[in-house]
Amino acid sequence: MSDLPPRQRLGQLLRSMSKHLPGQLDGLLENARFTDGAAALQRLADPMHLEKALARMSLEEAGWLADMLTERWSGLAELQLEPEVAIVAPDELWLGAEPVRLALSLAAVGLDEGFEALWEGAVLPGAPSPKATLLAKPPEGNAPEVARVRAHVRASVKGQRCVLIAQAQVALRRPSVVVSEDRRRLLAQDQAGRPAVGCRLEVGTDVHLTGAGGLVELQVAAASGLPLKLEGIPAGRIPGARP
Repeated sequence: MSDLPPRQRLGQLLRSMSKHLPGQLDGLLENARFTDGAAALQRLADPMHLEKALARMSLEEAGWLADMLTERWSGLAELQLEPEVAIVAPDELWLGAEPVRLALSLAAVGLDEGFEALWEGAVLPGAPSPKATLLAKPPEGNAPEVARVRAHVRASVKGQRCVLIAQAQVALRRPSVVVSEDRRRLLAQDQAGRPAVGCRLEVGTDVHLTGAGGLVELQVAAASGLPLKLEGIPAGRIPGARP
């Protein structure tokens, strides 16, 4: 099992497949029966097309597809994976009023031991290292914000020196909760109005998991003045005069 995050693992697999599989099939793709398959492999060789496809997938979907393609490729020929390096980072961070520091690391496949990286972007300055510290600042205003990070990795593959680029972006989200007039429907979202789905919403001492659209529906109206927290971050209080 690869140490790469699911989307990066799938990306490595698809890039490797588009490069090596046609030769392994020894001209089979030239047959008219496989026109669509050959065209699909050519599209996967386009970095822009591949990145857009990966961005639309959930982590679960990417992991499942990587497993399935690995099994099917192995049934046709020997896997030939290209060297790959990826930044291990969350897709998003919920932030309050203070900046957050988060440890970042690199996952690599096919590299010799002893690689190092020069980091740039939203990281604290430091010497070349396979690790870095993300500095995430709270979003200002109501626009979507991301922290972008890039690593220039100096490594070797089977004794041959090479440079690989790894990059990642982390969505920065400031919590907000909209409470209905009857105080029974709570809508969790971020500063840009994007729903907080599958997140932990605390209403006083009660803990709920947000559903579709970031919604939580209560059986009984929440008491006025109760504190709200989304993913552990203060997000205001239930409105209305306290009893």
